[in-house]
Amino acid sequence: MAEKIKIVNGGKVDTAGWKKIGKSFLITIIAAAIGFIADLTGLVDFGNLNSIAIVVLPWVANTLKVWLLPYESKA
Repeated sequence: MAEKIKIVNGGKVDTAGWKKIGKSFLITIIAAAIGFIADLTGLVDFGNLNSIAIVVLPWVANTLKVWLLPYESKA
């Protein structure tokens, strides 16, 4: 049996969408906290690249999550 795909129109967010937004937010907060603690403790010195690190660290954390943890794919 084929899996049903629900189309959500622009300007609306369903429960699954809110869950994805929440997960992304948590990953962003955790990555920013790790970067902040690493910079604060002297483990890493971002220097002039601090603003770039703030943008890149959540992407790295999300990439590692997808690469290392099991997940379901609908494709």
